[in-house]
Amino acid sequence: MPTSEPSAFPAAPRFRLAVAVGLGTLSIAGSLLLVVTDGVNASVHWTHHAGLSAAPLLLVAGAIAAMSIAHPPAWRRLVMRLVAMMAFAAWGLSQLFAGSVAAGLLDDAAILLFVLDAGSAVIADARTRLRTAQPAGEQTGRSHG
Repeated sequence: MPTSEPSAFPAAPRFRLAVAVGLGTLSIAGSLLLVVTDGVNASVHWTHHAGLSAAPLLLVAGAIAAMSIAHPPAWRRLVMRLVAMMAFAAWGLSQLFAGSVAAGLLDDAAILLFVLDAGSAVIADARTRLRTAQPAGEQTGRSHG
């Protein structure tokens, strides 16, 4: 029996999307603030720099996670989002543990994950274009021969 009351369920994805937008916006603003303050204080090393460097990276990892929960993609795309999320999280954590053995390992993990993400995107795009590309002779209607 239908009711005239609106369901609470449609609000949940909208809230999660709003969280993703908020985290993404904060990560961009934090990055810009970091660049500006580093530019102004180029030779100054301040106490909270590691935390401020880590914040945008961890926030964007959270934004990717929130987006993936709010609007789950297809399986392959979900895996790539997880790879990107883990790469940003590893990079952010390495900022917090700067100068330690853990930071070196986290940096290496971030590099590997970013390369996996970018390399997979390039390979997938190239394969798609190769599948849809026509041989040179078919484009003009003439064959070379």
